[in-house]
Amino acid sequence: MEQLAKEGVKQMAKEGMEQMAREGIEVEVKPVGMDHTFVAVICAIIVVLITIAFFLLRALKDKADTFLMVGLSDAGKTHIFGKLANRNLEPVTYTSFQENVLDVDIKGKHMKVVDFPGAERLRKHLIEKWLKKERSSLRGIAFVVDSSSFSKRSRDVAEFLYDVALESGKKVPILVACNKQDHGLAKSSQVIRSSLEKEIGMINKTRAAALTTTDGSSFRHTLTDTGGNFAWEDLPRSVEFVECCAVDGASV
Repeated sequence: MEQLAKEGVKQMAKEGMEQMAREGIEVEVKPVGMDHTFVAVICAIIVVLITIAFFLLRALKDKADTFLMVGLSDAGKTHIFGKLANRNLEPVTYTSFQENVLDVDIKGKHMKVVDFPGAERLRKHLIEKWLKKERSSLRGIAFVVDSSSFSKRSRDVAEFLYDVALESGKKVPILVACNKQDHGLAKSSQVIRSSLEKEIGMINKTRAAALTTTDGSSFRHTLTDTGGNFAWEDLPRSVEFVECCAVDGASV
């Protein structure tokens, strides 16, 4: 660092001398040593700037303090949210039409859990607010699936999950919570994972084809552009599948 500063000062001095010589100005040059105090100050300033940049980046990362819960209506999001807020809560089933927010402390850090309504008419608001405007605040997304009715709603689940993954950027991790595992017709997390992988692959191809313009060019606004079958590993983020059940005596 000090050597670079020395070379820079020498170069500026040389250019200044050449300019004065061209203008006919005589200057008596006496050899002097580099001012080490000046070099030390320059180095200190650079170190301070690097340190400030480091803490700014760290501060931006620390702003990601929100866990967002999404999913189709009746998937059990609000019930899971209620269990997180009060583990003694009696099992209830209801549909919410407004955000529920819970402040929690995790390992000494203040976090926020947001339960967003699953109503389709609110989907645009979800994308504009949380997946775009407030994306930098997201620490993770929990996508809740009703495992008991998955066979009937797999396409709807895939379409919604596709939009969530597409609009939330490339870095926010997604946890797919396969809820209602206590039901006899519930599909396992592995079955849901494989089924959604196929469904999202078909959605990817359909949307890619629809985006092709009349002149043959294509504007790709799709999850992946691998040209082959979709796989979860193609995504530049972590997508995990877990099984859960929001009833007394079961894990959430």
